[in-house]
Amino acid sequence: MRKEQNIKGWVTALAVIGTVSAVIPAVGVQAKAQRVNAQWAEAAAEFRAADLDTLAVARVESPRLRDVADIRSLSSLRVEHRRWAETRASEHKCLAEAIYYEARSESRSGQLAVADVVKNRVKSKHYPNSICAVVYEGAHRPFACQFSFACDGSMDRAPTGKAWERSKNIAQVSLTGFVPDLTKNSTHYHTVNIEPDWAGTLEFKAKIGFHKFYRPSWRERNAGTSAIAIAPPT
Repeated sequence: MRKEQNIKGWVTALAVIGTVSAVIPAVGVQAKAQRVNAQWAEAAAEFRAADLDTLAVARVESPRLRDVADIRSLSSLRVEHRRWAETRASEHKCLAEAIYYEARSESRSGQLAVADVVKNRVKSKHYPNSICAVVYEGAHRPFACQFSFACDGSMDRAPTGKAWERSKNIAQVSLTGFVPDLTKNSTHYHTVNIEPDWAGTLEFKAKIGFHKFYRPSWRERNAGTSAIAIAPPT
């Protein structure tokens, strides 16, 4: 009789242990879900309660509030801002390509000088009014390109490596507009080992690295509208 009671007792104990073992994970999962829900509820409350003045003070203290500020700031973006961003990216790429193919073995000054010539042409009424249009002017016609790399097959080999990264960085620095024009408003250049016929018709301004830089001797008036993307629209 006692033996049967002991057996029943063990069976009951094992059943209780099994039940508890099954319940504990479920309780844990439920508790975790409740904690997550509570965190989301707290975040939602902060999102609803926050205003721009509060966000300005609390940006550093709360990552969630910082996210709200960033998201809300997008509400002021308009179509022209997106177009500016797209233009900026395109102009940066074209300028970087000009630097890479024309002066990738040059010093930083030599690369910035090439970028200066491109930008000076953009500002001139005698050339297209965007960086990409200046860099690739005449590239679709044989022997008509303004920058030799655009039509001599150089671009058959895509820009790569550290030289390409450096060219992109130089282009970015040039586009800030804070670097002085090293070429003194030059619109033309050639390598030091040649002497093209047109060089005698222009005013020599500087020798930088392996290039000589020139500009027209006459003073230009009524410069064209520049499409160099430096500052976003206000």
